[in-house]
Amino acid sequence: MKPPVDDAPNAISRGLGVLGDEWSLQLLRAAHQGATRFSQFQQRLPISAASLATRLSLLSDEGLFTRQIYQEHPIRAEYILSPRGRATWPILLSIWDWERTWGDERTAELPLMRHSECGHEFAPRLVCAGCDEPVELGRVLAVWGPAGGWSRSLPETGTRRRSRPSRTPEQFPETMAVFGNRWSSVVVGAVFQGLRHYAEFESALTIPSNVLSERLRVLVERGFLEVVDSGSARAEYRLTAKGAAFFPVIALTLLWSDQWFADPGGAAMSWQHGDHPLVARLDCDHCDTALTAAAIDVVPRT
Repeated sequence: MKPPVDDAPNAISRGLGVLGDEWSLQLLRAAHQGATRFSQFQQRLPISAASLATRLSLLSDEGLFTRQIYQEHPIRAEYILSPRGRATWPILLSIWDWERTWGDERTAELPLMRHSECGHEFAPRLVCAGCDEPVELGRVLAVWGPAGGWSRSLPETGTRRRSRPSRTPEQFPETMAVFGNRWSSVVVGAVFQGLRHYAEFESALTIPSNVLSERLRVLVERGFLEVVDSGSARAEYRLTAKGAAFFPVIALTLLWSDQWFADPGGAAMSWQHGDHPLVARLDCDHCDTALTAAAIDVVPRT
């Protein structure tokens, strides 16, 4: 499918721009766990006051938080998750599950999760609500919609860290290897859509060759991609098991983006699961029931 002529940023660009900052992910996680006030976010995260104020302002401007004044002199505000912000919980849960499975030794610091309805620790499983079947990478077709296209989907940079400051959360290091760089996000998306060769990436993404080489190198070093000798003159870049396991995070992020940053011209991407539209849902792998944010308990590690 040819991308549209309009090059204005689409829903994918805006959604990845918001979630492509690790402090923003951490603030969303803290908010889902009950933090609403500036001091509460500071107590939970090793973030400077300036960085916190900037991220709270950005998340409010992007509609994920609603700012509510609770004191006039001096002015004090609470930051309440909006419907758009509350809808990020499946993404955060999928990131947590992927990091604990494929991350490094720092994943030992991640909290445990318990499904209150069955009382067991669990892993989220991506299923299609339309047919109750697991959503597997090979059975999902994602094509550009009316507002799609590589140039329009390049993540915005307004909420993304341009350089690594001295104090960083380091909670989602593997995820940030993908989301934390706008070009990595696009390269990974291209791999999920079936691109395999260097020339294909370069042509479809209109990405500078030096940047493309560097991003592919990082993704290979991180174990997200592997270089395969296909028997031809051109090597192929393919997803490893670790890379393929990131699919729920990608799918849920893009679906969330299209829903909450909807473009008047139509969807950025159209999803099919088998012979019907994909309706994503997370189930508990222990009791096979649909997960809800309210039924997930965070269990601190002792």
